[in-house]
Amino acid sequence: MGRHPSKSVLFSIITLACLMVAGAQAQGLVKKDASPVRTNGFLDDFAAAQKKASVMMTNAAETARSGPPTARPPAEAARERVLNLGNTVTLKLALIPKGIFLMGSPATEKDPEHGHADNEVQHTVTISKSFYMGVTEVTQKQYETVMGKNPSTFKGPNNPVDPVTWDEAVEFCRKLAAKTGKTIRLPTEAEWEYACRAGSKTRFSFGDADADLGVYAWYTANSADRTTGVKSTHPAGLKKPNAWGLYDMHGNVWEWCSDWYTADYGPDSQTDPAGPAKGAIRVLRGGSWNYCSWGCRLSGRGRIGPDGQYDVNGGGFRVVVAEKD
Repeated sequence: MGRHPSKSVLFSIITLACLMVAGAQAQGLVKKDASPVRTNGFLDDFAAAQKKASVMMTNAAETARSGPPTARPPAEAARERVLNLGNTVTLKLALIPKGIFLMGSPATEKDPEHGHADNEVQHTVTISKSFYMGVTEVTQKQYETVMGKNPSTFKGPNNPVDPVTWDEAVEFCRKLAAKTGKTIRLPTEAEWEYACRAGSKTRFSFGDADADLGVYAWYTANSADRTTGVKSTHPAGLKKPNAWGLYDMHGNVWEWCSDWYTADYGPDSQTDPAGPAKGAIRVLRGGSWNYCSWGCRLSGRGRIGPDGQYDVNGGGFRVVVAEKD
């Protein structure tokens, strides 16, 4: 009886056979599902090797066509976050990216009524951490869900809550934090202006023209009811948002910030300023339904005691949540 060939010789024969079969398959001379005639035990190895070679060639062709797999980029922070307030009521926030901006208004700023104010000295501010901000002012429905009451003058579930004191706004943040397990607070004055600007360097987040303000804001020129002529707040989110998806940053209601007010925040560069350590009055931003365009500029600054309400022009707020919270 003849001896079986050695394993090394057999491997060479099988490899050569696989290449010959693969070439024939490529030229259409042999069907891909053709099986070798079984004449002895060694052809079992040949069949397995043929199948493996075919798979390898298919994978090689796929790689050549599409290229090697690319690594997935690191996950980005969600552009929006939604807080559940209970009773199917939610509060949506938009991600505000960290960055550097010029806070305040230039001394040369011209305005039909007033122009630059002395308490708006321009200075460079760095916001070192991204954060989430409410896409609208807190509405009456949201406020009542958390606080169990609605103190608003102009009733409407989707209208911003107003007037509320600074103390009441802070208490809302405290209660919502307890409900959601997140750190919720008012924005600093610098964070508010940075978010309102959304990268802009103009009087408003959309440009300099007063004529365009009505597209983005409810203010004294367009807040009156068409039938009665009575001016009031309007449902949040009906006007166009700024570039970062925030609505009503101009007009509708003044918005509380966390800072104590200072008349001069100076020309020096600052990082994450939070205002004076103590004071007598707090800051509001954004103007309101009963204010002229000058008061709705993104650098305009309002102020009042923390226990007082901005009765005449409406005082509301929006909330901030840390990106990593």
